[in-house]
Amino acid sequence: MTTNYSAQEITVLKDLEPVQIRPGMYTDTTRPNHLAQEVIDNSVDEALAGFATKIEVILHPDQSIEVTDNGRGMPVDIHPTEGVSGVEVILTKLHAGGKFSNKNYEFAGGLHGVGISVVNALSERVDIQVKRNGEVYKIAFENGSKVEELEVIGTCGRRTTGTTVHFKPNPKYFDSAKFSVSRLRHLLRAKAVLCSGLEIKFID
Repeated sequence: MTTNYSAQEITVLKDLEPVQIRPGMYTDTTRPNHLAQEVIDNSVDEALAGFATKIEVILHPDQSIEVTDNGRGMPVDIHPTEGVSGVEVILTKLHAGGKFSNKNYEFAGGLHGVGISVVNALSERVDIQVKRNGEVYKIAFENGSKVEELEVIGTCGRRTTGTTVHFKPNPKYFDSAKFSVSRLRHLLRAKAVLCSGLEIKFID
């Protein structure tokens, strides 16, 4: 321990570093189920706001999870102050989201604005696909950092919208990297009851 305590000794954590250094402050680290809940909550919020009617959740054999909804699709336009796409801001900045005011969501399950960015911070890989404006966009992250720029990879009908989030939790942050399937099923049943008319499909 140094006796010379000065400004030089102060460590400043940036972007998603606080989550990666102290993950237990942001999520349950026994299993990665809470990460799945954060992603699912985003899709359910789209349904509660009247924009999504279907959610599909796939648990892959490699313990990655893919969540797809037919909501509005994450914003792909450039954020006015951050200078990058809305989807990149949502994935890489804590306390960034459309749920701090009631302009986009009157009711929301994920109100803290740390959800999907925490998923990104604690995952080996996150792939995002957005259908919006008649185009299909893709962006990818590894260990919280962007590894593939947002790009258009195809076209779709202008009325076809939605978001797919496919993520693989990093085992080093959890006691067990395996999802509890029973807890996932229970969560999805609860969400289906909460949101009348929402179709939720679970594949494992």
